[in-house]
Order: sequence, then structure tokens, then C-alpha cells
Amino acid sequence: MNTQTHVEPETRHILPFLVWTFGISWGSWLILYILAALKLTSGAEPLGYALIIIGGFGPALGTFISLKISHPKKMLDFIFSHAKGWWIYMLAFCLIRILTLFIANPALPPLNAVLMFPLGWTFITFAGGGNEELGWRGVLQPALEKKFSFPLATVITALVWVAWHLPLWLIPGTSQSQVSLPFYIFFCILLSFC
Repeated sequence: MNTQTHVEPETRHILPFLVWTFGISWGSWLILYILAALKLTSGAEPLGYALIIIGGFGPALGTFISLKISHPKKMLDFIFSHAKGWWIYMLAFCLIRILTLFIANPALPPLNAVLMFPLGWTFITFAGGGNEELGWRGVLQPALEKKFSFPLATVITALVWVAWHLPLWLIPGTSQSQVSLPFYIFFCILLSFC
């Protein structure tokens, strides 16, 4: 029985991770594309949004499948092993955001605006993009850094990230369908270094 709780991504994990990630995500988004072409839904409607969310979990699912992590404790250990003290950053980020509300609006912001931020942050973290980072920063980037320098591994990760999003440009109602691709490429590369 394997009692190891931490799995370190290696270069051999890159291909399985990418196959599972793109397969899950693009498969979900292909269904949405077909349904949108048949005018049965769009990326802005509940069914379409659900398919976008399912596809958005491709990198997280690809991580667990490619690293052969199936036990919930091992999943949590993998998620939190890279970020000791993560809650301090989360708390600081929340406080800065709430402080920004007060600075941007000299009148006291309504209490619901202050309370909505943690809810919005939680949604974004777990279903609106943050869920992807488990794969991009937890598997792909560290595995690439074993073969390439940090800057090159970061650019490769960013370009794979852009490629992963490409089907969303073809689906009406998605945020990507409303953004210029060159700008998005530039933005993703820049964001990858943050």
C-alpha cells in the first residue's frame, strides 16, 4: 500500500495531464458548441454555463488522473502542500479588496457589497478560473521547470493555457468570444508571471 501523501509532478506527467485536461474540457465545450449551433443554448444560459464550468474543471481532473491521486486526503495534501500559509494571502487579499471599496467610495459602501466579496472570491476560486490553477501551476509549470528555465516554462504554460481556451472563442455568450485573441495571448503571458 502506498502511504505517500505528496506527489511531485515530473516531465512524464505532462502528456497524460494534457490529454486528460484537453479531452475533458474540449469534450464538454464541443457539446456546448454543437448545442449552440443548433440554437438550443449558449454560453450565457444555464445549460451552457454548466458545460463551461464542467470543462473548466478539466485541468483539476487531469491533475488527479495523471498523478493517480484518488483518495480525498491525498487530493487535499496535493492542493495545500505547495502553499503553506495560503490563508494569510487570502485574508490579506480580501481585506485589501474591502479597503478598496471604502477608498473608491467615500460614502460607506452598503454592507451587502462588503459581504458579497468573500462569496464572489470563493466562486471565482473554485469554479471561475481558480480551479484551473491546480493543473497549470500544480502540474504543468513545475514539470516544465524540470526541463526548461522558469521564464520559458512560464511562457509555454501560458501558451498551453491560451490553446486550452480556444474553443470558447467559437461559442456565443462566452467571455472569450468577446475578446481579441492577440490581446488574450498577451494578457495570459503577462498574467502567468504574476
